[in-house]
Amino acid sequence: MHWLPRSEAEASEEFIQPIPCALVLGENGGYHVFRRIKEGRADLRSRLSLVVGGHIDWEADAPAFPQLVRSTLTREISEELRACQPTSVTPIGLVVDHTSVESSRHVGIVHEVVVEGRVCPQATEEFSARSSYIGRPYSTSELSGHRTELDPWSSIIFGDYLAPSYALEMGQQSQLL
Repeated sequence: MHWLPRSEAEASEEFIQPIPCALVLGENGGYHVFRRIKEGRADLRSRLSLVVGGHIDWEADAPAFPQLVRSTLTREISEELRACQPTSVTPIGLVVDHTSVESSRHVGIVHEVVVEGRVCPQATEEFSARSSYIGRPYSTSELSGHRTELDPWSSIIFGDYLAPSYALEMGQQSQLL
């Protein structure tokens, strides 16, 4: 059995996609927030996100899976956030949104990354560069006031990792593995 898709089209049709992603922590301990654009998947439109990341570029001569995840994470941070180099990277778990077949075909491989300085989204096809949320990290208590605006993965991460006391209130089964 061939576990790597031979093309992106094949991957989206036949496989569960692993998505390396980063929960971005500022040097002062707060989490960065990104406003998603109004276009795209309905469950992501204009929602707040705590993660950046993307699909793995599968290659025939790809390194071992852990190295592929790490190199994809590094590439995605560089592509999606202007002038950000993580000072630390810590894997924290997996996240799956089971609300639809489409969303459950993606599994987030979540890492907490610490960055220094101002964080600004560069991937304007995904995130609004003019959002009022850009530029400063938010504490968990500040984020709690915005939890109903979070995209599905961010909501799960918030409830299971950042503020477990909210998980029961949100009525979700724990998903961060």
